[in-house]
Amino acid sequence: MASYRSIRNALLVAVLLGIPVLLLRAAAQEPQGLSGFDRTVRGIGGPLEAGVSYAAGSVGRFFERWVLQAHLQEENEALDAENRQLRLELRALKAVEEENKELRRSLQMREKVPEDMIAAEISGVEQSPFFRVVKLQIDRGAGFVRQGMAVIADAGVVGRIDRADEAHADVMLITDPRSKVAVEVARTRAPGILSGLDEDTCVVHIASDFPVQVGDILQTSGVDELFPRGQPVGSVVRVEEVVGGQQRVQVVPAVRFDRLDMVWVVLASAPSPDPGAEQPRKPPQAAGLGPLR
Repeated sequence: MASYRSIRNALLVAVLLGIPVLLLRAAAQEPQGLSGFDRTVRGIGGPLEAGVSYAAGSVGRFFERWVLQAHLQEENEALDAENRQLRLELRALKAVEEENKELRRSLQMREKVPEDMIAAEISGVEQSPFFRVVKLQIDRGAGFVRQGMAVIADAGVVGRIDRADEAHADVMLITDPRSKVAVEVARTRAPGILSGLDEDTCVVHIASDFPVQVGDILQTSGVDELFPRGQPVGSVVRVEEVVGGQQRVQVVPAVRFDRLDMVWVVLASAPSPDPGAEQPRKPPQAAGLGPLR
């Protein structure tokens, strides 16, 4: 049994080694000098050679695709890393843009409001069950602000400091029923006291010969010496006639409290203008000296 297996293996090796030799021999001869055996070998070896070439080409293409995929994977990983870096840089640029916006708003507020102010960021929001903002919290405590100080934003009046602890302060909005703000109609200068009505609106009673109209803008009058004069408060959405010629006016605040991220606390009113500031002043006379005679 062992000798039969050895003979079979030897014959198989001889066949496997002989076939390439016969094929090379037949391929090396000129076509006109081929014998019948060589033509038979070439006829059989042609399809075999084509199959071997196709198999070798397939294997080569497979490895080529594998190398290409590995290269593409490396490029994708590099692109992903570059993408992540660009996203980080974009976030940093957006942060710088937001900071620039705040600085521009700060400069604009400084130009519009002469009073001494301090900037504060919104650190907390209290909402009603209907998702309306009813109170704000800022990141300035009792070391910077005190109860009653006016709070404004670039869009208009926000409210007043309600209470302050060491690190934070609560802001009572103008929509709070406890709130009172001296206002006037910007178009007619008709005065009134604005009070909070509910979570969305305020109300003010105005007595004037000039009727208030829907769409009129209300602004601070400054007579309460709390809010700087001329700050937008809100716009009129409803006008009702009441007894005595007064008009009951409903107002929607100019500021969207749910979109605030920064406010200003008015620390002190602006000094009154000096009536003699524009008058030329006589230089003081030197002590002990008089005009020459």
